[in-house]
Amino acid sequence: MSSSYVPSPPSEAPVTLTRDALRILSLVDVSTAGRRVLDELLYLSDPDTGTAAISQNEMARELGASKPTVNRGFKELRECGLAWSLEDALYQLHPVLTDGKVAYPMPIPEIKASEPERFTEQRRARFAAQVANLAATG
Repeated sequence: MSSSYVPSPPSEAPVTLTRDALRILSLVDVSTAGRRVLDELLYLSDPDTGTAAISQNEMARELGASKPTVNRGFKELRECGLAWSLEDALYQLHPVLTDGKVAYPMPIPEIKASEPERFTEQRRARFAAQVANLAATG
């Protein structure tokens, strides 16, 4: 029997992002799944540590998405440096998103922003792959 438990945020205080954080988010090209996972991690983030506690199964249930979709979202966030796993079901958000808060001193990855001119190319390739997938399953 699986649990349908999804943790609530450690604080009901609003999550605020600096202009620098918003600028960085505008330059990181992640899929809709990656952005939805990031938004959920931000919602669940502890204001004192910048961590979010949620399993990938819980995230899939919360977002109404498949586990492979959620895994792909987590992978994109890790690859671009916005969030990474500290341990099972505990994720650290990049300090630029958490007002400098981290769980403990650690090496912080550099955020890998995409070149704005590459957005169109990447999105076009992603769209073509989605259309091909739909054609194959349709």
